[in-house]
Parts: sequence; C-alpha cells; structure tokens
Amino acid sequence: MKLTITTLVALTASASAQAVRHIAVTDDRGIHIEEISGTPEPTSILDLESRSTLLWTFVDGASITESVALGGNASESWVAHALNDERISKFETTGPGTPDFFYSLLAENPSVIGIDAAANASLCAAISWATGSTITVRAFTAAGGGTPVWTYTFESEYTNSGKRAIAVSADGSRVAACAYDGTKTKLVVFDASGTELNSTLFDGFTPGVELSADGSRLVVTNGPVARLFDTATLTEQFNLPVSGSGGYARISADGTAIADGGFNVRAAREVSGKWQVVYNGTGSQSWFGAVALSGDGMTLFSLSHNYAQGYLPNEHRVVDLLTGTVVASSTYTGTGSQQNSVVKAEANADGTRFVCASWGDAGNTEPEVRVYDRDMNLIGSIDTEGSPFELDMSPDGRYVLVGSKAVHANQFGSGGRTYAYEYDAPCAPDLNSDGDLDFFDVQIFLNLFASNDLAADFNNDLVIDFFDVQMYLNLFAAGCP
Repeated sequence: MKLTITTLVALTASASAQAVRHIAVTDDRGIHIEEISGTPEPTSILDLESRSTLLWTFVDGASITESVALGGNASESWVAHALNDERISKFETTGPGTPDFFYSLLAENPSVIGIDAAANASLCAAISWATGSTITVRAFTAAGGGTPVWTYTFESEYTNSGKRAIAVSADGSRVAACAYDGTKTKLVVFDASGTELNSTLFDGFTPGVELSADGSRLVVTNGPVARLFDTATLTEQFNLPVSGSGGYARISADGTAIADGGFNVRAAREVSGKWQVVYNGTGSQSWFGAVALSGDGMTLFSLSHNYAQGYLPNEHRVVDLLTGTVVASSTYTGTGSQQNSVVKAEANADGTRFVCASWGDAGNTEPEVRVYDRDMNLIGSIDTEGSPFELDMSPDGRYVLVGSKAVHANQFGSGGRTYAYEYDAPCAPDLNSDGDLDFFDVQIFLNLFASNDLAADFNNDLVIDFFDVQMYLNLFAAGCP
C-alpha cells in the first residue's frame, strides 16, 4: 500500500476538454435555454451503479439558485431562481439538465422565493414576496406543468416571511406556510388541493416550518425556540429552546424527534408518549447553523462554524439519540479571508448517510458540499463554483440537489448554479465490481488517473489530481459493506 500511495501522489493531471452546458437567457423572445461551451460535465465512463457522479450542472447567467427541493421519489428536481429573471423551474433529476418547464415571477419581482416538495409524490409548493408586499403560496405538479394548481395569498398586513417558511409533507397530503405582520406569525395548513384546513397565530417571527412525512406534525422556528404542533388541531405539543436565534428547527420524517441549533445544539425525542431532551451539545465559539435528523429520529447530524476564527473552522458531528452520545465527528479549518459559513445539512432515513454544505474558503480546503457515512468518512462531494445557498437529499440518500451562487457569497456577482448528484455506490472503490477490494481495483484507478479520465475524478471537481487520490484511498481504506 505504501508503494501504491507513492505512485498515486506522483501523478497529476487536469481535465480541460470542452463540453456543452445550458444557461437561461431572457431577451425579446422571453425566457429560453441556450447552449454554451465550458468546462466538461463530470460524467463517468463507469456504470452509475458502481460509483457516485454529478448528473448535471445547470448554469444560469443572471439568477442565483436560492432554494431547491427533490420530489416525486427523487425523480423531480424543483428549483427557485432569484435576484434576476425570477422563476420556478422543474427538472428531471436523471435527465439532461434542462428544465421541463418554468413559472416566471419576473413581473412580481420577488425579493425572496422558497420552495419545498413532497418526497414521495408530485407536489411542489413555493412561497414568494417582494419586500413590504403581499406573500403568495403556489403549488405545482409535474402533470400541471408551469401553471400553479392552486394559489393562496396572505392578508395584506403580512409582509415578511422566510424562504424555509414553506413545507410539504413527504406523502403530499399537507402543505404548511408561515407569514409575519411585524408582531405575530400566521401559520396555515392546507391539504394537497389547497383547501385551508387550519390556521393559528403566535408571537414572534417564524422563518422556517417543517412537516413530518405523513403531515400529522410540524415544527416551526420561532426565534430561538423549536415549537412542535399537531397539524389537525394546531395545538402546541412541545417546545425546545436553544441559545440564539438564526438557526432552523427540524423534525424527523416519522415525527418522533425534533432538533434546533444556535450557539448550542439540542434534540428531543418522544419516548413512551412523552417528549424529553436527549442531547445538549456545545462548542467553543461555535454556531450550529445546520442540523439534520434521520428519518427514524434516531440520529442527529450537525454542522457548525467557529465565528471567532473568521468562520473558517467547520465541525461535523453525528449523535446517537438513543444514548445521547457523539458517535463520530470531524473538523477542518479553511484558509483565507472568505467566510466558510455553514448552510444546511440533511440525513437519510436510517442515519447512515449525511450531506452538508458551507460557503467554502479561499483556499478550497474541502469541497463546499460533502457526503459522509456514519463514521464520518467522506464518501462523496461536489466542489461548487460558488457558494451553496440550499440543498436537499432524497430519503434513501441516493440523490442530492444543490443550489448556489456563481461566485463566493462574500463576493459581488450575478448568476447561479444548480447541481444534481447521485450516490449509488454499494462499494465505490470496487472498480471492477467483483465484490473484493484488492490490487486490481487500485490498478484500474491508476490507469484511469494516468489517462486523465474523468472516471478518476472522485471528488467531482473536474480536475484529476492528488485530492482524487486522497478520496479514493480513504474509500479504499474504509472498506465496503
């Protein structure tokens, strides 16, 4: 193995071939898609079942991808484009990377657009508003195309919300939305057809809401408090305070756990019909801005940055909520003056796979989007061109959808990117798919690397270099199930 490492490190190359990408253009013909030449898409010559791959990248010259959501059993990728040429697009996740249709919001000129989608059904809900103007909720389906299947508008006094103040249950039976009038938040619950089922008012600003998979429970981010509600009656069942506003509350798909983060991170579970706090986590000068729960409510995944050290250190933490103990963690520290602020984290159904995103540092120390297993081995990544703003992951952990700015968040610049990623690797380093990790797999990787083949681009940054070697060796050392 030492000889293999030496040989691999000595090999460096770059991918420079041209390929076609797609960009949304607004002109006198309206909004349309044009092809442009650019750096190659990181497709693989290997079968998708043998490793992970970046399925497509959508390049937008004007708009920033502000919000994304996977729906329809991960077959649908819904994207909210903001800042310029505002619209909502629907893509086929495993398709060519061009939108099937879009709904333009250009005439309304919204300052914020947020979306969510039913994981297991075809239903996307969007919330949008211009600063100081009315807040509108619209629902879309794949069959309905670029025409909303229903629309709801909050009363005129409600003029503020959040891009995560919209939620759709995994089964598509419920939609929830929040809006703020400067004093109180109005929470509304709808059925799939847009019929208002219930609503309630409570004090304070609420930038986020999330539903359980069956829509029977929801959690709102009410300042520094995660508040759990029964959707049928909108009665509060439990609340979980954290230190500091600005994080987002989460609920597990089965509705048995909630979590929130701020200057600390906390999680609670329903045990024998009673809610109890099962984890209190802290970190020196840490901001736990991204937390996620496994679908079964048994695992917490958190991502934090250190605000006292230029936002450069990022810590990842996996917590077993049955025992309340940290079972794995990892930390890295970026370089340069750009803030590596945390963005979002997601966990799969059984807590065996996690994805997270941060803005990225000037030195590109680690990819902005990182996929981990339960032991915190880095098993996949996307090295985005700019800073990610949102991400989503399918419940099985196979697909990841990422929205980003074209440049770093600390830099001025227009344009955005949307990335669709697939991880379907029962054993990614088993390159000959014979069920064994041995010299023959290393030999295949060496051949791919030496020939500058993008199949050796294990970190999906379109450059064949030492970092691909490092990732391959990490995967090889981790072994296979």
